[in-house]
Amino acid sequence: MARFLALLLAGLILAGCSSLMMSGGGGTYGSGGDERSATQVAKDTAITAEIEGRYMDDETVSTFEIGVRTVNGQVTLTGTVASYAARNQAYRIARQVDGVGAVINQIRVEDRT
Repeated sequence: MARFLALLLAGLILAGCSSLMMSGGGGTYGSGGDERSATQVAKDTAITAEIEGRYMDDETVSTFEIGVRTVNGQVTLTGTVASYAARNQAYRIARQVDGVGAVINQIRVEDRT
């Protein structure tokens, strides 16, 4: 009986966590909250992961911390890089990923020499 209760409790906790993940933890995006379907959230997550993976494999951008956020196929890039070449390469990589409809490049260029 104790094992059954432990499994039931674990299931309830996981169910609560998944609903928090899907709703963004109760926070809102804009004024209406995140109204994407679970399918769209999964697609956006896959796009973000693909871009981040390509960044790790690219010599030009791998040394920088570039933020990637995808909502409904629209990717927003943030962070700071040391050159326009790195900024442009980050944009090109993101643009080449399947499912990306638009890329908003908010990456700043800052010479740290």
